[in-house]
Amino acid sequence: MRRSLLLGFVAIFAVASVALAATGAKAPHATLGQAVYRTSHASSLRYSMTISVARRNHPAVQLRIHGARSAESLFIHVKAFSVGLASGAGLPGPQQSVLLDGPFLYEGSPNGVAVAGKIRWLRFPVARLGQTSKAITTMHNLSPAPVLRLLDEWSKVGTRAPHGVFHGKVVYDDPIVLTALSGMTGGIEFRDVAFTARVGDDGYVHRITVTGKTADGSRTLAVKVSMFGFGRRVRVAIPGEGTFVDQKSLALAE
Repeated sequence: MRRSLLLGFVAIFAVASVALAATGAKAPHATLGQAVYRTSHASSLRYSMTISVARRNHPAVQLRIHGARSAESLFIHVKAFSVGLASGAGLPGPQQSVLLDGPFLYEGSPNGVAVAGKIRWLRFPVARLGQTSKAITTMHNLSPAPVLRLLDEWSKVGTRAPHGVFHGKVVYDDPIVLTALSGMTGGIEFRDVAFTARVGDDGYVHRITVTGKTADGSRTLAVKVSMFGFGRRVRVAIPGEGTFVDQKSLALAE
């Protein structure tokens, strides 16, 4: 049971630590730096994100992520797809949910399949895992945090745009770029990293797209993030008794 519960989340995705930057703050007609700060420090937000890595003459590997973040919790649901070359249709692969709530991390079973009756979650104490554990850093890597950090490294981050739409490039060997993108892409190094970001009249970053390619041009990266619900209350359903098992209890039972 333990093996089936732990397959997926940490094993599938590479991990890198991500830190959010701080610059000034303002609302309407904000600079990009101010909008990044405001968005990163929003009391709550919801988001959808697509991470696509395409290899020449091969189907693209795509992760579709939906999540919600508040001061106390972070929830993400990740679903993998293999996108066909000709049709462009996505063939669904594994999916998994993870919830970080206060002192506990809940890791969902792959594809939500119940194990041993109604067990669908494995619960870990955060104090035992540590804030820099693979599970927690992977969650942050699959949130908007890395792309917001990447935007904050732009050389013209202090500028404003007439319609709140910014276009820019970030040097590939910038340590932040390497750290931010590697956590999303399994350590693949991308160059020619370019972005488009749209800042709303409310001073938050609403949409971001990031593209890049490897040095030999054999792989391309496309990341699309949409953020909304800033400051609205996030209601996350905590797994109920009987639907999860504690890591410690599971270890004792083995």
